[in-house]
This record gives sequence, structure tokens and C-alpha cells, in this order.
Amino acid sequence: AVASDIHKGPIESARKNIADAGLSDLIHTELTDGLHGIEKYPVTDIAIAGMGGMMIAGILEAAPFIRERKTRLILQPMQHIPELRRELAEKGYRIEKEVQTMAEGKFYQIICAVYDGKTREICDLEAYLGAYNIAHKTENKENFTLLCKRHLDILNEKIKGMEKGGHDATAERRLSEEITRELREIET
Repeated sequence: AVASDIHKGPIESARKNIADAGLSDLIHTELTDGLHGIEKYPVTDIAIAGMGGMMIAGILEAAPFIRERKTRLILQPMQHIPELRRELAEKGYRIEKEVQTMAEGKFYQIICAVYDGKTREICDLEAYLGAYNIAHKTENKENFTLLCKRHLDILNEKIKGMEKGGHDATAERRLSEEITRELREIET
């Protein structure tokens, strides 16, 4: 395995943890920006977590080896998740699975994707909730409900702000209605 970060502190911490676990021969560390230099390792899976969706998209774009090798991606964006889903779809990544989880009172979304070269168009509802999540909403009703409610809260705040500023919020209201329908469907 390879652990990387752009900052020296997290790399030093990782090295200590790796050594403490007796895994120094198995886990390498790289002080690098994004995935630069990681292509020299025979990686099959890459996890990118704890940053914004657009930063993740930028890291993926700057690493063509992941497309050439069809490396599996496990992505855990902290914000701009709809934008990340759109980028993945437009750049030829297929989302294989998504999961949501709660940890220490925070809601996290995890996306598993692989490059297949097929560009896709996704609607606003799919960008916000994820096509995989919509198709599999009955598998984990509790987390799908949380996902819907989280996006409804965000959209309602956005709508209020837009209308207060005199802007048209028709598209946001339509999306809010679509998410509300998904939520009602799962609750019945």
C-alpha cells in the first residue's frame, strides 16, 4: 500500500503509525501533490478522502494512469458531491456503488467508481442523490432518508437565499420536489 499527502506532518504521522503497526515493509509513504509519483507503484485501488469533490476531481484529472489502468476509486468527498458525480459521469467513470454512513454525528458519502471511458449525462436528481442510491434506496432506507433530508435542508436554505436576493429558484424548487417524492416513496 502507499499512503500519500501533500503535507509533511500527516506523512510523518503515517510513517509512525505504520512503523508502530509493524507494517513498514508493506506500506510506503509519498510526500506528493495529489497522485503525482504514485504511478510507479502497482496500485489497483485508490482511496481519496476528506477533501472537497472538486479537489478530488482535479486530482483524478491530473493522474492519467488511473484511467489507463482502470484503477478502482473509493472517494469520500466532504462537499461538492453533486459536482463530483457530474465530473465522474462526464469524464467516463462508472459509479459501481455508493454507501452512506454516520460517524461521530457526521454524515459521510462514499463513492466507488472505475473508469470505463463512457461519458454519461446525469440529471440534477442523480447528481444530488446518486443514481446508484436511487436504484438501491430500499437496501438502506435509514441512510437514504438521511441523504434526502440533508439535501432538502441545503436546497431549502439555497432557495430562501436566492429568493431573498431576487433570483429565480425554479430549478432548485423542482429538485426539492423531486427529492421530496423520493423521500415519500421510501417512507411508504
